[in-house]
Amino acid sequence: MWRLKKCCCCIKLRKACYLIAVLDFVVNALVLNMAGQEFIAHIEQAVAICHCIGCIFLLGGALLRSTVLLMFFLITSLTNCIIMTVYCIYLLIYEQIYREIIVPGSAIYICCDIYFWIVVYSFYVEVRNPDDGLEV
Repeated sequence: MWRLKKCCCCIKLRKACYLIAVLDFVVNALVLNMAGQEFIAHIEQAVAICHCIGCIFLLGGALLRSTVLLMFFLITSLTNCIIMTVYCIYLLIYEQIYREIIVPGSAIYICCDIYFWIVVYSFYVEVRNPDDGLEV
């Protein structure tokens, strides 16, 4: 099965998970404070709260090498990407204020989050199958 050996060709997966947990937590904390007052924005805020918890679980999962904690992050990350995509589409369709800033920024975040998901999934596979991923 295909998976990454390192993040950005130079950072080991476990250390990358630490960085991803902190960075993703900060971004989602910003989303919590900057979302609008529409119903869809409240859904995005709820998902951002769950994903912040997922980031804490990622930190714990990387520290403890726990597949259960890593899987929780993977689920919240995927859900966050889907809801954020729907939110961006909503902003474009209904021509909401600040869409010129929010949509491109969110698109960049979604692309980064997909890559982060792949990195964490690769670490998950490494933890689940320790014999497959050992490097000398």
